[in-house]
Amino acid sequence: MKSVELFTGAGGLAIGTAMAGFHHLALVERDKHSCHTIRENQQRSRSVSQGRGIAFVSDWCVHQMDVADFDYSTVDGEIDLLAGGPPCQPFSIGGRHGAYLDSRDMFPRFFQAVRELRPKAFLIENVRGLLRKNFINYFEYINLQLAHPELEPKPDESWVDHLARLERHHNSGASDDLGYQITFRLLNAADYGVPQKRERVFIVGFRSDLNANWSFPEPTNTKEALIWHKWVTGEYWEKHSISSKNRPEMPSKLRLAFS
Repeated sequence: MKSVELFTGAGGLAIGTAMAGFHHLALVERDKHSCHTIRENQQRSRSVSQGRGIAFVSDWCVHQMDVADFDYSTVDGEIDLLAGGPPCQPFSIGGRHGAYLDSRDMFPRFFQAVRELRPKAFLIENVRGLLRKNFINYFEYINLQLAHPELEPKPDESWVDHLARLERHHNSGASDDLGYQITFRLLNAADYGVPQKRERVFIVGFRSDLNANWSFPEPTNTKEALIWHKWVTGEYWEKHSISSKNRPEMPSKLRLAFS
């Protein structure tokens, strides 16, 4: 399966999609330090200081440049997946909260990539701040523009006016030459076995002509699942080779709940 990734950073998301079976035809990242990290991981050497030789990144074609300057016509063939994490600074709780007023808002560049590449599917990752109440209208705009990528903003049209036009088009039921079915969810990496509490918004779109029936996978490592494997099945202790005599007692609150 062929893919293109924008705003690649040091390659974390790209490694994940590579592990899922995607072959990256192009990865675009302007930060030189991030690109250097990827190149270091591509190099093969007995000395760690001279390169790590990580297999998943060995054949990546990295373009150190601004996404705005990338020529999508250089990508050959149909793309199965377009992925990327647009800069989070405009939406991060720790930032200036500028959203569309922040010059670092690169969502419009992702819209452009969808229009030009027409991928079968796309995947966007961003910070949970994107879902804050004061961004609710802009988040709706993001989703509607992704659903109808060819309904571009007119010259000098504000995103608010464009949103209104997108809403009318979406509610009219009119068909699109290029349209996507959109779904999103706030996920916590810890709920999927990653030893880190990391909440991120994921937006997934499938091209409408594919009639894809897809949903987010259910969490595998929730707090409730941990309680169950500790105190009901005992699988947690067995997995970590903890003998019965070394296991703590079940908390009194849980004992009452299971009694």
